[in-house]
Amino acid sequence: MTDQTSALFAQLVGKGFIQIDGEEAAPFLQTILTANIDQIAAGYCAPAALLTPQGRILHDIIIYRCPNGTNTGSDFIIEADASGLADLFTRLRRYRLRRSVGLQVVEDMTIWLCWGAPIDIKGVYLDPRHQSLGCRWLGHCDAAPPFTTIATRGEIEQWQALRITAGVPEGPLDLTPERALMLEAGLDRLGAVDFGKGCYIGQEVTARTHYRGLVKRRLVPLHLPGSSPPAPGTEILLNKRAVATTKTAAKTEGGSLCLALIKLSDLQFVLCGEAKLQVAGSPADILIPDWMQPLPKPAHTDKAG
Repeated sequence: MTDQTSALFAQLVGKGFIQIDGEEAAPFLQTILTANIDQIAAGYCAPAALLTPQGRILHDIIIYRCPNGTNTGSDFIIEADASGLADLFTRLRRYRLRRSVGLQVVEDMTIWLCWGAPIDIKGVYLDPRHQSLGCRWLGHCDAAPPFTTIATRGEIEQWQALRITAGVPEGPLDLTPERALMLEAGLDRLGAVDFGKGCYIGQEVTARTHYRGLVKRRLVPLHLPGSSPPAPGTEILLNKRAVATTKTAAKTEGGSLCLALIKLSDLQFVLCGEAKLQVAGSPADILIPDWMQPLPKPAHTDKAG
């Protein structure tokens, strides 16, 4: 059992869910999503994305392989941002063609998160993106999560602060639809794409970017003074020049955090001590999580300043 004072749990809102089942569910998802569906065991989940043919992110998702699927573990649940769920469902239905695959939006499902200590409970999914993010539980909207007797109720902003510190992007604020790239967001290192699994939508551009080292930007966490997180879209300045805007943000001890997509040349310029980033008139410190190091080298034509 987990010490009740060391683990926290909270509900994650703003998500929607799609159930995919049928004999061809796994091969269907394998041919359209970036993750290797065949390597997701029953009872586990993985990050993934649906891309445009040009390799831009349309929807970032987490895909769950149900432990008790009607087709021996071949039933799946996709978790995505609620604001884009209708578009995602339409695209999945379009790509299904004549496959024996069932698609259904799940209206009465919610998600609870538990973090801060190891949890050993049947039916929960370990978040594979980063160890600090704990585990996830899917259930009916009126059902109590299984964490209530072994963990303390926390605030979802505490979990969001951990996610931002870990440099893990999530949702359309961090990954602008039809503009964001997998490798600029570091999703290749977070397990959301498999370069050896074969074809999927946007595979050619994504693979070329990977093998040729064409990454120009990196999504990184920033630590800011003050307890009020910046609003999304706040300008980030370097030598009085706007170089990026803030994305998701959260409060943390001693200040606030946000994610930002910044050119590699500007990042190296700041990390070498040549200058400081500024947000709303205050200095901002770059936090590079271990998994993100070493940063890709900037292209020869990419200059900071």
